[in-house]
Amino acid sequence: MIDEVVGKLFEEMAELTFEICKNYFRNKTNKLLIAHEVADVWQSLEELVAALDIEKEVRYAKEELQAARENRIVYQ
Repeated sequence: MIDEVVGKLFEEMAELTFEICKNYFRNKTNKLLIAHEVADVWQSLEELVAALDIEKEVRYAKEELQAARENRIVYQ
């Protein structure tokens, strides 16, 4: 199960990287394709989080990142 989830995530990230490279290095405007690939990566990440049962940890990590952006400290 986890091998399939990780494999799909790597595939989707590669497709996103390819579309971003086309847009920025070949000057081929393809925002819609990039948006679709972002959505695919996002979905694959959500599947990985579920497969690893790390929803709580990811939520906490997001809070830490937000706090760092706002230059404030998160207390437990």
